[in-house]
This record gives sequence, C-alpha cells and structure tokens, in this order.
Amino acid sequence: MAIQVMEPRDAYSVKILGEPLIYGDSVFFTMKWIENDEYKSSIFVLKKGKKEPERLTFGGKERSPLAGPDYLYYIKSGENSESIMIIRNNSEPLELVKLKKIEKYEKFGQGLLLTGVEDAPEDKPFTASRLNYRFDGRGLIRNRKSLFIFGEKLEKILSGDYDVTDLAVQNGKIWVTITNEGNDAGLSDIYEMDPSNHQLTKVTSGTGIVNSMVALPDGDIAYSGHREGVKPWAQKKLFPGTKKEPVVIGKYTGNGSVISDLFLGSRERMFWDDGLYCCGQNGGSTSIYKYTDRKIKEIATGDFTIQDFHVDDGKIAYIYSSQEKPSVLVFQNSEYDPNPHIKGVKGLKVQSGNVEGWVMKHGEDDPSILFVHGGPHMAYGESFMIEFQYFFSQGYNIFFCNPRGSAGYGEEFSAGCVGDWGKGPAEDIFSFIEKGREITGIKGNFAITGGSYGGFMTNWMITDNDYFRAAISERCVSNLVSMCGTSDIGFWFNAVYMKVEDPWTEDSIMNLMKASPIMKIKNAKTPTMFIHGENDYRCPIEQAEQMFVGLKMNGVDTELVRYQGDGHEHARAGKPGNMINRLETKNNWFRKYMKS
Repeated sequence: MAIQVMEPRDAYSVKILGEPLIYGDSVFFTMKWIENDEYKSSIFVLKKGKKEPERLTFGGKERSPLAGPDYLYYIKSGENSESIMIIRNNSEPLELVKLKKIEKYEKFGQGLLLTGVEDAPEDKPFTASRLNYRFDGRGLIRNRKSLFIFGEKLEKILSGDYDVTDLAVQNGKIWVTITNEGNDAGLSDIYEMDPSNHQLTKVTSGTGIVNSMVALPDGDIAYSGHREGVKPWAQKKLFPGTKKEPVVIGKYTGNGSVISDLFLGSRERMFWDDGLYCCGQNGGSTSIYKYTDRKIKEIATGDFTIQDFHVDDGKIAYIYSSQEKPSVLVFQNSEYDPNPHIKGVKGLKVQSGNVEGWVMKHGEDDPSILFVHGGPHMAYGESFMIEFQYFFSQGYNIFFCNPRGSAGYGEEFSAGCVGDWGKGPAEDIFSFIEKGREITGIKGNFAITGGSYGGFMTNWMITDNDYFRAAISERCVSNLVSMCGTSDIGFWFNAVYMKVEDPWTEDSIMNLMKASPIMKIKNAKTPTMFIHGENDYRCPIEQAEQMFVGLKMNGVDTELVRYQGDGHEHARAGKPGNMINRLETKNNWFRKYMKS
C-alpha cells in the first residue's frame, strides 16, 4: 500500500480539542498542540454560522473555560503554579486565584468554588505515615486536594487527610466527592456540604468509587461509578439519584476506558438538561446517552469515541476521536476539524470468539506489530492512535485487540483475567492473531509491544514462547512482589487482581512470584528493549531494570531506555522531545530485527 512515510516529529503535529462549553449559540473549547517541544493550549470560541473559531487567549497554556454574558473565566498554567483568570468585557486578563494546582472550579453566588492543591516546599525532608504517600503524576503527596471558596479573598473550607476530587453546585447547595479517609485504595463518597458552616452529610451508601456527578433540579445528585468496594473490574453504572436504582449505560458507563495516545485525554462528565446525559461504552466505541425515567436513548454514536461533551438548553456539543481523525468538534449539525490534512488508516475489524480486534493491513508479506493495551481494564477501539499510524507508515501491519480483562464487554469479560493476568489473555491474543492472519492473508513475522499491563504481557510472552521476532516492553510490570512495595497502587492492586488478601505472607509471595514474568526469565530469547519514565510511580523503573539485567546476564540482546522527568504517562503525555525520541528509538529497534 502506498502511503507517505511519517517522521516522528510529524506524528505529533496534531491539534487536539477538549472541554467544550456551550453558551448561547456559541461553543467555547480548549485547543492543545506541541510547539518547539513544548505543550501549548488556548481557549477558542466557535460562533454560530462561522466555519473557523476565534482565539481568545494568548498566554500559551490556558484551559477550562467558563463563560457568561460579559466575562470569561479560565485556568492559566505557569511554571510551578496555576491561576484562575477572568476577562471582563474584552478587558485585559485579571488574575483572581493562584495555587500550585487547580483541578476544578464553579461559579457560586458572587464568587467561585474550586478544588486544588496548595504549594509546599519540595526540598524539605518528607515523612510517610500511610501507604498512599505518593502518586504517579503528583510525586510525594505533601498537600492533599482541598476545597476553597473565593469571594474577596481565597479561603480554604474543606481539607484533611483525604482528597476533594470533584464538586457540584446548584441553587446555593454544594456537593463534594471525597476519597475515604484512612483508605489507600482510592475509594470515594459524595457529601452534601452546608454552605453556612461547612458541615458534611454523606449521601452515598456502601463503599466504592465516584467517577463523575451532576446536581439535579429536585435537589438530589446523580453520579457514575460503582459501590462494590475495592474491585477495579466492577461494572460502572449510572446512579440517577441517591435513592434510585443504578443502570448500566451501554455495556460500561463512562468514556474513559478506550485508549488513545493523544496528549489531551478524555474527560468523564455528566449533565442535566431535559434529562441526564452521560457516556457509555460498547466494545471499542463510546456514545452519548440520554436517560429519563429509566429509558435510555443513544444521542451521538458511531465508529468513534467521545472525548468530551457538553449539553445546555437543548443543544449538545461533543468532541470525538476516530481511527481516521484525531479530534473533531460537533456543534449544531456542523463539524470543526483542526486537522483537515490528516486522515488515518482505519483498521479492519476482526472478531475471534469473544475477542474484538482490528488489523491495519499494509501488505501480506510485510512484518507486523502486535500492540497490547494497559489496564488491564482498558480497551483499544475506535480512537486515533498516533503510534499505530506512525508504524503503519513505516511499513508494518498493525494488530490490536481486547483480550479477556478488557473494559466495554460486560463485567464477566472484564473479570476474566482476575487471578490469571498471563495465560488466558495470551490465549485470546494468539487466537486473534491467527484469525487476523486468516482473514487478511498476512504472512510476515511479528513483533510485540505494550505499556503498563501491556508491558507485563510483553514480558509474559517473551518468557513463555519465542513467537515474536522482537519486543519492546514499556513502563512494564515484571515482579508482582517487588511492585507491591514500590508502586503507588501495587500494595492493593496486585493483591486484589491475584486474589491474595495479604501480599506479605509466604504463600502469597510465592503465588505472586509464580504469576510474574521474572520467574521465567531464563526462557527468554527474544531481543527486547525496555522503555521507562524515570519518575514512574505506577510501575516503577525497577520493574524494567530486573528484566533488563536478567536478559543481559543470559546473553539476550536487550537495551534499557530511561526518560528523565517522565512518569507512567510518558508515551501519551510525556515531555514532547522524549515522545518524539521514543518513536524514533522504537522504530530503529524494530527495523533492526524485523527488516534486516
């Protein structure tokens, strides 16, 4: 197939849209791009009848617009802080609030309510007293996320040994989502706050997680999540009220599980207009749904994933990504595409038993790369993947699928890898490869790559068989025991997935080691590169170091690439220069073994 060969820098020349906000007949949104190896973002507005948007901010790093009749609020990012800015009547921007990090803000009376993190000296000694003392992307947790109110001055009104992760307001009422104090596994609840004395009343029952929420006109709150305790594979549901029965939207409520490597990720949100609006996932795609009186109706659906959306006064705006288009805004029956020159290759859908997958065929005799997604409770699907398009342009067939454990196919399927991270999913993957070969006639050799849980599966494959001619394992897992002590979530995550109550008993340690690729390192013969962010707290770099040293000492061709300043998201939202170098580095490794 004739296609223009893509350079690594060109692969990241895309512009990504997010955070749509309807006001009247206009829609405000954020645009993000890479310029001179730096992320840039700005607020734009697309007015009714116009084909091109107008740029409103010019500082270089602005997001989260909130518009009114004569004002525009937004968040501006600085070197080590973030500020809420306001533009009144086209005046110069004025700084209102400044914190180390601002998560979310809402209008409240004549002022603002916001969640954020205060600054704390990072050069002082740090003492940990609980398991959840650091987090990927945050580093050492010196300050928790708090709730603030801004009127004439900024005042902290809710803070403690927990994080305030979300807020909703309506008619003078306040709701907040708070992580459970003393629990280190990320469980959360919704509380109603009394505006006069800031006292809290819990409104959710049971234990579980809250992903998003919205205030209802009857004074209640709706939310998405689950109430099944520490259970990462639990079926997420829509709770249309605190006293109402939950429902599943699609096969998995929400839109945050279909993977993309675009550097402005999807947001999980809900809205009330003439009903409840939220997203639902069906396999590899996500749609917008409307829920009223236990009736569920698809509003926006297709071969795409919803990255973000907004509903107001009968109007809807949404941003989608597809295998062919990185980021498109839809509003009032018109589309705005900031990347009209880009049209990606769409994969052929392949169904192998219960496993859904896709093949981007370059040529029958060309080499192929199998990509394995992370999670494991995530999914590949109908979204734009920069890396897939790049390697296709380099002359590779691209295989990607959703083996057991993936999200979007029901809870039973998602639970399919619990207690079995390697053997069962590997069987699904090989079944998909053979079905894909049968349908497409592809004959060439295969390489494998994946990140996080995909890195675990890459490590599993190279220590279990010699099917693949080359491998690249990124931000990987290799030793489930050491990860329990070094990862920000490993102490509970590994135990729950491997069905052990206490990971530190002798029996548990042996069970975790038996499920670890490092136990079979002597079997590995496949030339393997390991890529890791130096500051990865999710799957710490020691996981890659163990595999690298093991292969090196056994005479297997291997390299370890370490990216300074990057964490677990190094492949999706790392330093732009590192991401560009990463594509080039991976291409050189695959070329050496797949095209020699």
